[in-house]
Amino acid sequence: MKNWMGTSSAALSFVLWGMLPLYYQFMPEVNMWELLSQRILWSAVLLGGMFMLLGRHLPWDRLRSEPYQLGLILLAGPIMSISWCMFTWCLTTGQVLATSLAFFMTPLFNIVFALLFLREKLTPQKYVAVVLALVGLAYMLCSYGQLPWFSLILGANFACYGLLKKKIHYDTGTSLYLETLIQLPVALLLIGWLAWHGEGLFINGDAHDKWLLIGSAPVTLLPVALFCYGVVRTRMSTVGLLQYIEPSLAFLLAIYWFGEVVDPIKSVGFLFVWAGLLASLLPLHRFKTTVTV
Repeated sequence: MKNWMGTSSAALSFVLWGMLPLYYQFMPEVNMWELLSQRILWSAVLLGGMFMLLGRHLPWDRLRSEPYQLGLILLAGPIMSISWCMFTWCLTTGQVLATSLAFFMTPLFNIVFALLFLREKLTPQKYVAVVLALVGLAYMLCSYGQLPWFSLILGANFACYGLLKKKIHYDTGTSLYLETLIQLPVALLLIGWLAWHGEGLFINGDAHDKWLLIGSAPVTLLPVALFCYGVVRTRMSTVGLLQYIEPSLAFLLAIYWFGEVVDPIKSVGFLFVWAGLLASLLPLHRFKTTVTV
């Protein structure tokens, strides 16, 4: 049951991430740093309010007695912010297709990290999925004639975040709240600097713009929370394969919703990935059948 819940949560997080361009299409032109800072600020407000309503408190005494865990949390927050900076830059500059290629790389890093650092073993179905994904990736690299450095950096960065979350032993809400609080001082400095100079969408925009900035917190927190919940309850190699849901949705949205030009090279690459994803889900189908029986 635990694995099924973790797998479902991880899959849903990637579905929501893949649908995020639908929200950002309504966002007017905004400074990437302002968007990130506002997201951190309102995430802290939202999580703080939830903790107050639930009567919960952050475990400061436990944190002081576990410096290793505190170090992991201190590292996880900035790493996630780097991913969001790169991801937001793609969305706010109308490069939805670029996000699909970027997250195309992440699952492969997840699987490599699972083998190297977590000593997970792949099932035959997952080996097939990895081979098919590598064939699709190799085809794209050979066709483009160069390494997609942006995608490689973003993919490795997000996979590092997933690896850190596997090693953090605090519940999802606590770890997310701590990660947000760690980044809050820098976010407040950026917001204050923009306000001092009379710049920024939150200062100069109308009520609609302000609510869009505030809303960026819950629409991004939910998939992150689901991902954090799922990644500690299922194998990282499984999470890596499920992550292909996000770039696949972004690819489809870019073509059929935003009208971006179809790239034949990416289309062929994605066909291999989708075939691999279907192969990797075969064990999950048998698991569900067993539970039903």
